Amino acid sequence: MIDFKLYAITDRHRCTPTPLVDVISELLDAGITAFQLREKDLSDTELIKLAQPISELCHNYEANLFINTYIGIARDVGAAGVHLPANAELVDSIKAKTDDNFYIGCSVHHLDAAKKREAEGADFVTYSPIYTTASKPGYGPAVGTASLAEVVKDVKLPVFALGGITPIRVSECLTAGTFGVAVMSGVMLPKGASIQAKHYLDFLTSASD
Repeated sequence: MIDFKLYAITDRHRCTPTPLVDVISELLDAGITAFQLREKDLSDTELIKLAQPISELCHNYEANLFINTYIGIARDVGAAGVHLPANAELVDSIKAKTDDNFYIGCSVHHLDAAKKREAEGADFVTYSPIYTTASKPGYGPAVGTASLAEVVKDVKLPVFALGGITPIRVSECLTAGTFGVAVMSGVMLPKGASIQAKHYLDFLTSASD
């Protein structure tokens, strides 16, 4: 069951010189309970070495860790699941090889893709980019909250808004019906990550009160 509202996506380069594991520890202390380890420039061996202590931290906090792309590594380190890029393999083929407690999130950039992933059995999707974003400039123009509302209306699984989400934009996304928000640059900071995380969590909490 997807029970988190804030989904933090990693980028260790943005955290430099603070080690990523230290930033994640700080974010866990702040109350974030779901992370996607998205370090695409690492080899399998390097990714496992990075993922293992992060997975242990997440277990200690009863938080969810998703590994981007690599199903085998996600299973090897005891992650909660995997997060699939837009062009990755079918969800149902992965479900056939994993148990019911292994969750699958998917990145989507248009409504048809969201419907396709839902039909395959995805547990949730991130829809992006909602706003113009500096962290992923190659993903096309911002789709906006009206498009987000359309996706939310037409699929039943949890949709997380991604791309340019600042704390003050959280309410706009929630008004559009999104289940939660996903952030990268907003919390991947060498200093002050926990303060920023609490801003996001405060906006999410106040919107649900």
